[in-house]
Amino acid sequence: MDEVTRTAASVCRGAAVIVAVAVTVCWTAASRAEDDRVVEEPLASQPSAEQQLVDLGANFDANLFEQQGNGWVLRGDNGGQMFGRVRVMANGRQIAPAAAAGDEPRPPESPTFARARAIAEKHLARIDEACELDDLQRRKLRLAIESDIRRFAEDVDLIRRRYAGVRVNFNDQQGQKQWQQFQQDVQQCRQRLRGLYDTGSLFAKALPTTLDERQLAGIEREASARRSFRWRDMVVSALVKMDETLGLDQAQHDLLEEILIAREPALRVDELGPQQENDHVRQMLVAMILSEGDTDRIKAAVSERQWRTLSLLMNQGKAMRSWIEQQGVLEAPRP
Repeated sequence: MDEVTRTAASVCRGAAVIVAVAVTVCWTAASRAEDDRVVEEPLASQPSAEQQLVDLGANFDANLFEQQGNGWVLRGDNGGQMFGRVRVMANGRQIAPAAAAGDEPRPPESPTFARARAIAEKHLARIDEACELDDLQRRKLRLAIESDIRRFAEDVDLIRRRYAGVRVNFNDQQGQKQWQQFQQDVQQCRQRLRGLYDTGSLFAKALPTTLDERQLAGIEREASARRSFRWRDMVVSALVKMDETLGLDQAQHDLLEEILIAREPALRVDELGPQQENDHVRQMLVAMILSEGDTDRIKAAVSERQWRTLSLLMNQGKAMRSWIEQQGVLEAPRP
């Protein structure tokens, strides 16, 4: 075989090797690409659009104790929450803590009682800080509070049991009806909670007979200071928005502030009212109070354009009085 023939054969053999390697590489890459392909599969735990089930029993306490006014929250199963010595599972059942060796088994404590007691302890601590209770006074007031809580818890627990393990589908008419009834029942319990220490409660009756005049005056001073601070904060926030909308000058701003501060409403400042109102509630409350002020003086101080916008806002606040009262920001009227 001459030199030319040997060279050609060598080239052919090399080309064959290169082709074989290329085929192998391509096949391997194709196989790997097939293995690496992401396959999207529906999660078994993810509910379908037709199945949006909500456990009302698991959401009862969150809506009663953590939400105020007309606010509502829905939460999924987080494995249970601890309330005092009782674990309340998402299905509404209660599990008592394991008893120690030799102890008598204890019945599970009402979650309503545990939550209300925690609020009551804060209320009692604030009173103690304002007027320095002695041990006997503290025991008497705590006994009165616990009696009020026990009656409240008995009524609320009857309502809670209606929703234990009840799961509703918001996408059907029956589920929507159950949700509306749930809201009405919880709102009724909220009203009871807010009035827990109001006139007619054992605590309200025990307070003036347990404390002396100096202590009662100290409680009133403390509540008045907190009320004034909260109201001034609301007024400042509302006037900032009015400035943006109306373009008030300094004299107009000062006039509105003066009228509003002079008409401080009976804001609820205890632990049973909302600790932080949303902006819309604050704005409407300020508008309602402004509508009860000297409107002739206000109208004379602003331009015609400003008055049209301002009067519209005040009328809106006046019309929403009942809604504002439902939010729990104001004290219940005294008989």
